[in-house]
Amino acid sequence: MAALLPHRAGDLSPLEVLAQGPHSFTTDGRLMTQLLRVPSERLVSGPLGARLEVVVLDSSGRRENQVLGDGDWGARDLGIPNPEDLPRDRRFLAQQAYGVAADTLESVERALGRRMGWASAGRLRLYANDPIDYRNTGYTRSDCSIRFGLIEDSRHAEKLPLVLYRDLVAHEVAHAVIDGYRPRWADALAGADQLALHEALADLLAMLGVFTAVPVVEGIIAGQLKASGATLESIDSTLLASGLFRFADNLFSRGGAGRSPMSGSPPADWRSDTEPHRRAAGAVHAVLGTVLRLWRAELGRPGRRASVYQVAAAGSRIGERLLNMLLRGLAYMPPVDVLWEDLLRGILAADAVVVPRDEHNYRGTLRACFAEVGIVAGADGTLDGLFGLGELNYPVRLSALVSDSDEVLRFIWDNPRLMDAAKLDPAGRIVLDRVRPSQRISPDGFAVSEIEVSFVQELRLDAAAARKRGLRSRSAVVLRGGGLLRFDEGGRLAFSALKPVLDVQRQQELLDGAADARLAARRIGASLFHPAAETQPHGR
Repeated sequence: MAALLPHRAGDLSPLEVLAQGPHSFTTDGRLMTQLLRVPSERLVSGPLGARLEVVVLDSSGRRENQVLGDGDWGARDLGIPNPEDLPRDRRFLAQQAYGVAADTLESVERALGRRMGWASAGRLRLYANDPIDYRNTGYTRSDCSIRFGLIEDSRHAEKLPLVLYRDLVAHEVAHAVIDGYRPRWADALAGADQLALHEALADLLAMLGVFTAVPVVEGIIAGQLKASGATLESIDSTLLASGLFRFADNLFSRGGAGRSPMSGSPPADWRSDTEPHRRAAGAVHAVLGTVLRLWRAELGRPGRRASVYQVAAAGSRIGERLLNMLLRGLAYMPPVDVLWEDLLRGILAADAVVVPRDEHNYRGTLRACFAEVGIVAGADGTLDGLFGLGELNYPVRLSALVSDSDEVLRFIWDNPRLMDAAKLDPAGRIVLDRVRPSQRISPDGFAVSEIEVSFVQELRLDAAAARKRGLRSRSAVVLRGGGLLRFDEGGRLAFSALKPVLDVQRQQELLDGAADARLAARRIGASLFHPAAETQPHGR
C-alpha cells in the first residue's frame, strides 16, 4: 500500500448533497444539488468523526453503519442516487446528514475564528432516518442529538426522511451550535424572546446558507423566470424572494413550504406571540429584507443584469456577507436575557470592528430594515457600551487575561464602576463562562484579534427577600444577569454588553414575562413547523 500523505489543517473534502430537497429540480429536470467542500478529518464507519456522528437505521430498525471514507482522511463522495431511490439509499442519507452538518459547523467557525463546542461533551449525533413523525424532528440538549423524522409522501413509495431537506439539517445543527456557544439562551430560566431568538438564528443560518451557493441561486432564478415569463430586466424583489427564501421548499402539498418568511409583512404583534417561530418573524424578515434591498440596489447599477449567473452571483455575495455579519454578531451578545435589540447591536458592533468603512451601506440598510419592524439600536458612537465606565483599572497581565478566568475576575472586582454598571452583588459568586481569544480577517486583509469574556451571576431569593429588594413576588425567585466583555489586542476593554443583576425594573419585567416563556415550546427546535405554516402533507 502506498504511503498516505500527511493530513493538514485546512484540507477539504468534496461532498455532493441536495441543494434544497428531494423535490427541487433544475429547469432541465435534474435534481438541484450542490457540491460542498467540508473540512477533512479521519472518518470511520458510522460515519463517525471527531465531533459528528451519523446514525442510519436499516429496514428493521437496527443501526447500519455507513462508510463515507476508507478509514482515511476525508469523506469520499459517491454521488446522488436517482430521485425515486432517495428515501431508501441509506448511504446517501448519511452523506447528506454529515455533509450539511459539517458545512454548517464550519461556516460558523470560519466567521467567529475558533472551534465551536457542543452543550454536552462529546459528539453531536444525527439520526438520519429516525422512525418518528416529522413534526417531532428536533435537537435535544440532554443527549446532544438531532432526530430527523419521516413524512408520508405520495411522490414516494415509502416515508420520506426529513434529512433530505438541506435547510432542515442546517436549522437543527445551528440550534446545536448556538446552544453550545450560549447555553443559557435556552435553559430553564430563558424567556420567550431567547427561545424565539434561537429559532430566528437557526432559520437565518439555514436559509442564507443555501443562498450563498451561486449555482443554486442561479437555478432557482432561472426556474422563476421560466415560470413567470419575466425577463432579467424586469426581475424585481418580489420575484427574487418568492423562490429563494422558502424554508423546507416543496415539503407540503401543492408546493407548500415549511415557512415563507418573505411572503408578506410580519404581523404587528409578532413580538408578543408565544409561539417561538412566529415571535421570530420580525427579525427574520428584517435580515432577509436587508439582503433583498442591497441586492436590488446592486442590480440597479449599469451592466449588472447581463446574465442569470451575474444576477445570482451578486445576490450570493450579499447573502454571504450578511450571514458573516450575523454570525460575528453572536460574539457581541450577552450570555443571558438576550433581546432583539441586542441582536441588532451585536451585528452592527461586530461588523464595525472588521469593516470600519461601510462603503456599500450594509449597516445602514440593516438598521433601516430592523427599524421597520420596531427594532432599533443606539447611535454608532454608543454601540461599544462603554459610556459611563470612565477610566478603568488594569491590574492584569495580558498573557494571563487570554486564558485565566481568575485574571478576568480580578479585573471585574478591581473596577467598581464596572461592578456598578452590571449591578453585581459584591457578596455573590461571579461565574466566568468563557475566556477565549478570537481572530477574524477583515476585507483589507488585516487580522482583528480580540479576547472574549462572558460572566454570569445568579442570586436565589426567597419571597420575603425578593419583596425587600422591591420585587412583586409571592414565591422564591432567581435573579440572573451578567455580561460580555471584549478586550482588544492591547488588553484594553473595547466592548461591553451588560445585563444588570440587581436592576429591579429589568428583573420585574422578566418575572412578568415568565408566563410567555412557559407557553412557548421549552425545547428548542421541538416544533419545527408552526401550525400556521403547514398545509396538508402529501398523503399516501
